[in-house]
Amino acid sequence: MTVWSDWRKRLGGSYWLWRVYHAVVSDAVSLQRPTKFKRVYEYLAGDLGRAADIGCGPGVFLPHLHDKATVVFAVDADEATLRSVKARHGKLTNLRCVRSLVDQLPFRNGQLDTVLFLEVLEHLTDDSAGLREVHRVLVPGGKLVLSVPMPPGEINPDDPWGHKREGYTFAQLQGLLTDQGFELQKHSFAQFKFSRFAEILVRRWRQSFRVPAPIFLSWFCYLDFLLSAQGREKGDYLPSCVMVMARKV
Repeated sequence: MTVWSDWRKRLGGSYWLWRVYHAVVSDAVSLQRPTKFKRVYEYLAGDLGRAADIGCGPGVFLPHLHDKATVVFAVDADEATLRSVKARHGKLTNLRCVRSLVDQLPFRNGQLDTVLFLEVLEHLTDDSAGLREVHRVLVPGGKLVLSVPMPPGEINPDDPWGHKREGYTFAQLQGLLTDQGFELQKHSFAQFKFSRFAEILVRRWRQSFRVPAPIFLSWFCYLDFLLSAQGREKGDYLPSCVMVMARKV
């Protein structure tokens, strides 16, 4: 086992090491934080009832859900990911970790009031089936907060957990949600052209040096705020993410 692999294993079991890691390392979280996280928190306002973060990954938003919901289900297909989530967020008293595929969720019909579904849809071979399952487990009027990448983007067809498509235009996502019984309430865009540039820098750093990229590379993302606010709201400047808040009809 390499020193870095051993350090990552220790990191997975410590909440504070995990926080320090995100303070010094540039990765997907740091790239998304400037323009995306504010919208996530905005869409997750109010009483969330019984909530699930489906495809929770490292569980970045679980503490927020914990404060807003009566019970929170952290759902992921990867057992190692859930072990890390348990270790990092074990003090959250209303947290339940559930290992499951998206199209086979172990919840009753209408069991959930809120579903957080960030950067998952593009990984599903059958995205319609995934949304149908989310629709099934939500109560009528239940809230869905969803984000997906926008083209151009990467595709990893040989990776079982990789991207099955580049992403979605807003029109494509809206049509897909409507077809599966959701009504769009709000939408916004995030991670514009400077964020795309930062992502390239981070990727090249990792490829060249084989170590995590330093946090200052993600600071380029904040230059997105120099762009016109009106243009960002319209989806100009090559956004790499679209977010929606929808409800089950």
